[in-house]
Amino acid sequence: MEFVKLAGPAGMFFIMFSLALSLKTSAFKAIASNPLSFYLGLVLQLIGMPLIGFIIALTIPFPVEVKVGIVLITCLPSAVTSNYLSKKMGGDVALSISLTAVSSLIAFLTIPIIIKVYFYYVIQDQSIIIFQTSLIGTSFKLFAIVTIPVILGIIFNTIFDEFSKKIDPIFDKLSLLVFLFIIGVAVYQDLYLIPEYIRYAGIKTILIFILAFIMCLALSKLFKLSEKDKITVTLETTLQNGGIGIVIGALMFDNPKFIFPVAAYALLQYLFILIYYSFIRFKKDNEKY
Repeated sequence: MEFVKLAGPAGMFFIMFSLALSLKTSAFKAIASNPLSFYLGLVLQLIGMPLIGFIIALTIPFPVEVKVGIVLITCLPSAVTSNYLSKKMGGDVALSISLTAVSSLIAFLTIPIIIKVYFYYVIQDQSIIIFQTSLIGTSFKLFAIVTIPVILGIIFNTIFDEFSKKIDPIFDKLSLLVFLFIIGVAVYQDLYLIPEYIRYAGIKTILIFILAFIMCLALSKLFKLSEKDKITVTLETTLQNGGIGIVIGALMFDNPKFIFPVAAYALLQYLFILIYYSFIRFKKDNEKY
């Protein structure tokens, strides 16, 4: 946990800066050109996912460590890989970029607010939770390691357009390595807790993804989104930035078990997306015949 507290913020700064190297102010064009899909995606991220966390925590008697992990999972912005996967799976890339950028830029406000509301209504006995930093302190740290690097990346890409295009693929690969390193260190430092890690993280994280997936498909159909927008909104909502969750969990709480569900979800979400991708490919192949 100590290494994550020290190196994690620097790692997340690099990851978020790398994300923004492919962004310009024009990346937000989906807000104006496709407002319905954009605002639906944002509502699902900022309200839908936390609501799923509330429902799970209030209806299922999980240990408090799991409940804290659930709130960390469901209050996070979109994963940095969502833009690439949206393109790969036939989604709307402009919409994906807009949702990822906006959810990341406002994370310093949304995450502390969701945590505050969640703890007030869900965690009755808060005496067993040791806070290492206040929510205001957490907000400032989020602003420093998430919002600022995104803003700097957008400015850098706007000014040094051609140079950004050259280094962007390199930074993408490096940021993936940094992300895996953060998760790996978080798990390795408490390796002796792996059996408990599996027990705590198993079905709980799967349940979050399944409910979020159903919610996205149902509301996409209700609002008659195109197939491309449905794919994008689903990816942006279900793929969470686990790196931020692990770093915030390490900075806020004095208990490694709180980040177990986050680390599990951060890895397992890609297994579920692979299944979703396989289904899309199968559907498209059948439509050809």
